[in-house]
Amino acid sequence: MENKIKRQFLNHLHRDKNLFDDFQHVDNFYTLDQQIVSALRSAHPIRAEQLLETLTLDLLKLPVSDEYMSVRFYYRGLVYHVIRLIPVDNPNVQTALNYTSALLILIDELTTTLDFIYAIPVIVDHLTKMMAFLSPPVSTNPNVTTTIHLIEEHLREPELSLPWIAQQIGLSNNYLSALFKQEVGESVPERIRRRRIDASIADLLGTNLPICTIGEKYRFASCTAYINTFKTYKQMTPLQYRQLFHT
Repeated sequence: MENKIKRQFLNHLHRDKNLFDDFQHVDNFYTLDQQIVSALRSAHPIRAEQLLETLTLDLLKLPVSDEYMSVRFYYRGLVYHVIRLIPVDNPNVQTALNYTSALLILIDELTTTLDFIYAIPVIVDHLTKMMAFLSPPVSTNPNVTTTIHLIEEHLREPELSLPWIAQQIGLSNNYLSALFKQEVGESVPERIRRRRIDASIADLLGTNLPICTIGEKYRFASCTAYINTFKTYKQMTPLQYRQLFHT
């Protein structure tokens, strides 16, 4: 069974088995792949980045006509592997699908060794977020769970706010605010801003929409507000983020 799984992994990695004179290559790739998935599951992005960089550099040594084909094929397989883990009834499945779409587009646009190396942090970042969707709820309190679901379902709606959510649930603003902060560790407005920034990355990397249009789409009060908020969470502007992975 173990050899069968490894051969299946090889098929996902590359269609041409004749690439490998020695099955030890497959052992090495398979071991690294398992470690990468484990690091993503355990929310250890730095470790996942290091492992993915090692696997990438090893794949680039393969004797193929298109030296980047195997790397691109592997990256796509890794993304598909993670998205398949997320049940269709998961409240974050649409966000995960958006991440998947943006990552696949990004991967197909990588054309140099540096492109792949520079893309590793953003790929790992989004795969880690997708894996986090599989984690147990951050709170068992039904009001907190409902708040999280409402935020995910209405990210692009103008009415999304603490007062609107409190009204939907039937709680006072102050009570819901204190409860959510205690259970989750961030305020409702902070959660809304952070999730809107996260969701906007799919448009940032997967489309050519202007920065201000994306900010407007995710209901930021102004283009400046979107840029400043993005910089707060990602330590760079949306344009710098886009250019970093599309150069």
